[in-house]
Amino acid sequence: MLREKVLDVLFSEEITQKELTSRLKSSRSRISEVLKQLEREKLITRKRVSERTVLVSLNHSRTLRVGVVRSSEYAHVVSALYGLKEKVPFRIKVYENSLEALRDLVTGYQDIVASPMISGYFFHLIDNNIKPIAGVAMGGAGLIKRSEGGKIGTTPLSRMDKDSREYKNYERTYYRSIDDILQAYRKREIDAAEIWEPFLSINKGIGKSPSGMCCCLFTQVNDRKSIELFLENYLESVETGLPRAKRKRIAEILSGLIGVKEKVIDASFDSYIFTASISRIDVENQIASFGLPQVKGVENFLERCSKVSL
Repeated sequence: MLREKVLDVLFSEEITQKELTSRLKSSRSRISEVLKQLEREKLITRKRVSERTVLVSLNHSRTLRVGVVRSSEYAHVVSALYGLKEKVPFRIKVYENSLEALRDLVTGYQDIVASPMISGYFFHLIDNNIKPIAGVAMGGAGLIKRSEGGKIGTTPLSRMDKDSREYKNYERTYYRSIDDILQAYRKREIDAAEIWEPFLSINKGIGKSPSGMCCCLFTQVNDRKSIELFLENYLESVETGLPRAKRKRIAEILSGLIGVKEKVIDASFDSYIFTASISRIDVENQIASFGLPQVKGVENFLERCSKVSL
């Protein structure tokens, strides 16, 4: 539909009405009709910047741009978003690592980012508006190895980074993406890797018992209706779980997003303990393990989180 095509363009950029008409190869009257309807729904704004030029933008208080890392951890994030589809148009962008996702959150290109808790805290030290609104999951990570020592690969400022520090007989090496880690492992440039699901299962890795939060949901703002609606749906999804039919549907959606077979993603859900709660003690322990400063006993960091366990 033309409406969806218009929204897809606007999720990526502001654009003039004339350029939008040209790009979508539609008539001026049809584009104008769609924009008027979107304006009535308060999903877009139009601003005349010259006599013949109208700039069209998304209304970010009524829409959602969500970033996730390439993982199967985000079952309930997907569930909540698709449950809101009729009320809140959204776009999901998949990132190779949390640092790139959080950079886009800081610079205003995303509204919510699902990221390792510790990398979110690191960005909080740079911009204290970056704060978690809920936890995502524990578990879902583990080790692949060919020897008991040497080099171990992972991604920086992640739960896997923290876990890799426990192996004193390995020297850490950081990579940008899961594909880079696995390629280095296949080429024998590293001897082990601390990785996450579903790639841990695909590579027959050794899963680790869930202990401590892996990822959280982060945002810069907390007063947008779209974020409030999403969070309500998200908390409900986590609390009620994933019935068989919904679980299959979510696995299918994630399969399309991260490029892994649906059956593998479905099975990997069992590696996680999904929870929206964040333990303050766990946050403090993870911060200490990276040698980062604790800001006001992490009170400021956790003030927006809807569910914090003491």
